[in-house]
Amino acid sequence: MRNMMALDDGLQRIEQQSQDRLILLYDDPVTFGAGHFVLYPLHGSSPRFAIEEQFPPGVDWSDENRVPVSWTWASEARLQQPDGSWPWVTLAEGEVASADYETLLQITGGWADALGELIAREEALTTDPITDHPMGRSGAGRTFLT
Repeated sequence: MRNMMALDDGLQRIEQQSQDRLILLYDDPVTFGAGHFVLYPLHGSSPRFAIEEQFPPGVDWSDENRVPVSWTWASEARLQQPDGSWPWVTLAEGEVASADYETLLQITGGWADALGELIAREEALTTDPITDHPMGRSGAGRTFLT
């Protein structure tokens, strides 16, 4: 139980440190197919980082007293297929024992940092609309190059 709480606290810290670029959602993998903990970019729907609890044999997610023995994780993105569909495709995945939740937080933090850098670069490349100079330009046929 302590490991579950520590993982949850760490994931919330990652969300808070993302500078409003990521959102942590608590999902139901049976219904939605992602994981129990899923990080998404705040703006956009791809990529995502999903973590799913793994239980001992005979215990499933509906058991109120369940305690995971490990967590699986997957870095996923929507990629367009030749038929025009956009399914989730796994880019990287793994499994971490419950006692190694710090390792899982390091993996998740690395993913969040890389995505944050990508989003920051994308935002830096966004151009401002070209506006006309208030004084105008003199001369016929002037271009931006002259």
